[in-house]
Amino acid sequence: MKYTKDLLKNASGPIAYGLTNDYMFRAVLQRSNETLKRLLSALLITPYENIASCEITNPIVLGESIDDKTCIMDVRVMLNNNRLINLEMQMGHLDNWCNRALFYLCRLFCNIRNGQDYSKILPAMHIGILSESPFNDMDEFYSEYLLTNTKHPHIFSRNFSLRMLNLNQLDHIPEKERTSELCLWARLFKARTWEDIRMLTNENKSLKEAANHLRVLSEEEKIQIQCEGRERYFMDMSCSRNEGIAEGMKKGMETAMKLSLRLVEDNRIEDFKRAACDPDFQKILMSEYGI
Repeated sequence: MKYTKDLLKNASGPIAYGLTNDYMFRAVLQRSNETLKRLLSALLITPYENIASCEITNPIVLGESIDDKTCIMDVRVMLNNNRLINLEMQMGHLDNWCNRALFYLCRLFCNIRNGQDYSKILPAMHIGILSESPFNDMDEFYSEYLLTNTKHPHIFSRNFSLRMLNLNQLDHIPEKERTSELCLWARLFKARTWEDIRMLTNENKSLKEAANHLRVLSEEEKIQIQCEGRERYFMDMSCSRNEGIAEGMKKGMETAMKLSLRLVEDNRIEDFKRAACDPDFQKILMSEYGI
């Protein structure tokens, strides 16, 4: 469905649940195939006309309650009947994200039935839209990873690939690249007010379909409830994680204090000094003292 009128004309103020909410992200893409095509065109850096068809292969019933533990918000897409793509909006903590992304990509790549020829395997790609890079030494806005030779610049296969869109790098993009389709989509993802979105859609009409669907879904109570549930889920996870880190630090300090006291009592001053800067030696001493 394409909207014939501008639903954003009178919208103002903050957006309750934007496209970085993984449930809203899925809802908009599931509600609008046109939006899905436009987004894939930007992410794959391919002309819109090259996308003849795209189908979400793991749809959910929008508005129905979901199980936080088992429901996967990733959007799996069959592109042009010859390629599989997994889209992920991940704004939570990136702990173990690399292993998880590889796991989903491997499952996506295993797309033939028992007995079928390996030539029937469809190319698979996982695209993660992230709040920041999972790597401390990487600050690219959009990156692609392939299987390659470690000694020579030879790509083993392009049929198994992983891409990352790092929204945290949006403000560091060179001026000449800020009008690209992908950059405009990233700005749409990060938009916090309807005024921001209206300005974006005035700059680029291809975003208007997505923005209008976002506006409609934002008014649906059942969608609001699920979006709120997802945000609460991530907040609870974050609180648990922080509490776990704090508790771990407390226990670590208590254990280190016990070891220090035992070493001082036994007049092992040199071991005390070494343990302060050698974690492996510290573990040996803890085992020795049964701490």
